[in-house]
Amino acid sequence: MTDARLRRSIATVSLSGLLAAKLDTIAAAGFDGVEIFDNDLIASPLTPSEVAKRCADLGLRIELFQPVRDVEGVRPDDFPAVVRRVARKLDVAAALGAPVVLLCSNVQPDAVDDPDLSAAQLARLGDLAAERGLVLAFEALAWGRHVDRVGQAWDIVRHADHPAVTLAVDTFHLLSRGDDARALDGVPGDRIGFLQVADAPLLDMDVLEWSRHHRCFPGQGTMDVTGVVEAVLAAGYDGPLSLEVFSDVVRESPAAATARDGLRSLVHLEDDLARRDPAAVPVAPPAPARADAAFLELPADPTTDDLLDRLGFTLAGWHRHKPVARWRNGSAEVLVNAAATGPALGIVASPVAQVAERARALHWPSVDVTRTTGDTRLPGIVSPAGVPVFVSAAHDEADDWRRDFGPATDANDGWTGIDHVGVAVPGHTLNEEVAFLRTLLGLEPATLEEFIDPHGRVRSRAFRPASGDLRLVVNVPDVGARRAPSGVVQVAFRCTDLLAEIRRLRAVGVPLMPVTANYYADLDARFDLEPALLADLRAHDVLYDRSGDGELLHAYTPVLPQGFCVELLERRGGYDGYGAANTHVRLAAQAS
Repeated sequence: MTDARLRRSIATVSLSGLLAAKLDTIAAAGFDGVEIFDNDLIASPLTPSEVAKRCADLGLRIELFQPVRDVEGVRPDDFPAVVRRVARKLDVAAALGAPVVLLCSNVQPDAVDDPDLSAAQLARLGDLAAERGLVLAFEALAWGRHVDRVGQAWDIVRHADHPAVTLAVDTFHLLSRGDDARALDGVPGDRIGFLQVADAPLLDMDVLEWSRHHRCFPGQGTMDVTGVVEAVLAAGYDGPLSLEVFSDVVRESPAAATARDGLRSLVHLEDDLARRDPAAVPVAPPAPARADAAFLELPADPTTDDLLDRLGFTLAGWHRHKPVARWRNGSAEVLVNAAATGPALGIVASPVAQVAERARALHWPSVDVTRTTGDTRLPGIVSPAGVPVFVSAAHDEADDWRRDFGPATDANDGWTGIDHVGVAVPGHTLNEEVAFLRTLLGLEPATLEEFIDPHGRVRSRAFRPASGDLRLVVNVPDVGARRAPSGVVQVAFRCTDLLAEIRRLRAVGVPLMPVTANYYADLDARFDLEPALLADLRAHDVLYDRSGDGELLHAYTPVLPQGFCVELLERRGGYDGYGAANTHVRLAAQAS
């Protein structure tokens, strides 16, 4: 890989809307090129030549016309009809000015399992392409009837032995069949006619359904997209990086948001590639090596100060220049900002300037704030869920957020900090939120979990850094538009003696989530708890979980006027989870 930027392209099938509007959106997002999807063209009133002119006017290069299906492994008696059909589609590609045409492996039940026949048929179609100055790129669909792996497709291309017949590499099709970059060993770069990139979460399901409904942009899934792209480039491929993503999300999301998200994913992919190549210049500074929770910021509200006081927080100081109060409970920090409109999260991730520059390079939007001379740099980046994330340096460094406040009063021996924050996101922004946490902050996801809600379901995934105590839990509440929350929905604080804290909270009138007697009967059946502990848990509406030698005690407030609930928890013996076994109990209680 060289320092020259790769051409960035996207398939029109990866955006919602009609073709003309898609082209405008793709150009506005900053792409260099586009793949024209046949169905989009068929449904458009624009002729191929008009599409070509529109793309030229927009500064877009048409990189590919796709796809032409079921053209190899065809019974000989049926092949003349294939030749006629492909010839017509090649004429369309020529009118578009698309230099490459994608051919997909045959998926029909009557496809013939004969690689020699497939090679001969591709060679014949290659003659048609060569007559028009075009190139064919043959792709192994992961659900192809007989050709479903890239190695099989390469063998057929090699045996076709035609200069106009090349291999198409699609990262999803390659990786979803269990192959990796080694499947491309020995394939010369000049025989790779096109490279399509897509990621996906690891799912155990039919590969066709997986492809159509769950593909996502690079960095949003769990596939080694970078490894495959790196191998293709190392072989000498010099074409575009082109996104081809199918999913329910992209079909339902605004095209402009999808295009922005797609371009951002390619920038991240290029940055990832550059970090594997000592001779290349990275696109952005690296993600922070460590991330810790710093503070929760809340908008000023008549009820907020009273809530914090009853939770055990004390007013510890004021911002030097702004109407922002600092509240502390032990090591737990909350800021109350008269200018804020919703909850925000403060994190420690040094160096601050590097994180801000990475956010700019990856096109994440910044928070528009006013700073006075002498204020610390506290860059804010808005997550796709709409939660501002403010980035601070570590304690006593130049950009430590605490420097903006006067001397703090001594903190009591209370809570030990923010344990985790729960953020609700609509389903159509989930992949974008995942990209934000992974590509900007370097957080890694835990296993996706699903919980029953009285009005639907909640999908949940926790994110943590390789180093540091920051924990974020992203929830997708599929409970109907009327009830679905968004933004910060849960803030969990750690303490060392939960039962003592619960007694104190009850004494000052903090409302706590009631827990049913049936829960404790079930708890008694699942765990051999000491009778005294079980009685204490029941008396104070405390939930319990155990994993190995670790234990979790946790309790919740109801959903507060501020729009979220507070969880207070005590981890014992190295317990590292979130009490998943109790989530359905919380969801039911908060829905009542």
